[in-house]
Amino acid sequence: MNITEEELEIFSRQLILKDFKEEKFNELQKKEISIIGLGGIGCPLAQYLISAGIKKLNIFDGDTIQKTNLNRQTLYSIHDIGKKKSTIAKKKLLGTNPNAVINSYNHKIAKDNLHLLKNSSIIIDASDNWETMRLINKYTTKKNLPLLSISVVGFDIQMILFENTTHNHLCLECIFPNHNEPELARCDTVGIMGTTAGLAGIISAQKAINFLLKFNEKNNILTLVDVKLLSISHIKTKKNIDCKLQ
Repeated sequence: MNITEEELEIFSRQLILKDFKEEKFNELQKKEISIIGLGGIGCPLAQYLISAGIKKLNIFDGDTIQKTNLNRQTLYSIHDIGKKKSTIAKKKLLGTNPNAVINSYNHKIAKDNLHLLKNSSIIIDASDNWETMRLINKYTTKKNLPLLSISVVGFDIQMILFENTTHNHLCLECIFPNHNEPELARCDTVGIMGTTAGLAGIISAQKAINFLLKFNEKNNILTLVDVKLLSISHIKTKKNIDCKLQ
C-alpha cells in the first residue's frame, strides 16, 4: 500500500471497511480534487475529503476571514480574522494529514486561471456566485471534466453532479438557462443555519467519493435537502435541446 506509517494510523478506522482496502484506498489517493470557494460548504467539504484520504487538493478563494463567517466556516477561528481563507485552510488541513499535497490559491477563479483546473478528477463548485458558476460550468463542459455544483441558503441544500461525458450532454445551463444572476434568496439577506452549510459540505464530500470510486452510478440528478424536515428529494434531470453549450 502506498501509504506512510503515519497515514496508516490516521486512516486506520477507515481502512477496516472492505470498501477501503488497499486497491480502493490507493485509487482514492491518486485522485485530484479542486474546490472553488472555502466558505460554509467548502470548509467541511475540504476537511472531510482530506480525512477520507484525498491526498491531492486544489483550493481556491480570494476572500479574507470575517467574524460573520465563523458560524459556519469551520476551518477558521476568531484569531484568523483578516487573514486569507485559502492560506489558513491549507494550514488547518495539513494538520489532519501532513502528507497531503494542497495547492492553495489566494484568488478567485476567472477566465485567465481556469487552466489550473485542467488536471482535476472532479471539480466542486461551492462558490455561491452565479457568474463564477456559469464560468466553471462552461469550462468543465468544454473540457469534459466532472463538476459537482452545490449551494445552500437558510435551511435548504441544492446539489447536482454533472459527469460531462462527450456524448451525454447535461449541464448547469440546461437546468438554469439564466444569463443574468437569478433573483434568488441569498445568505446575506435571508440568513443561513451553520449546520445547513456543514451538512452540505459532508454530503458533497461523500458524493464526490462515491463518484470517484464508483460507489454509486446515479449522477445527473438534482438533490434537494430540507434540513429542518430532514428530508431529501432526488429529481431526474435531462438535457435542454436548446442549451448553447452542447
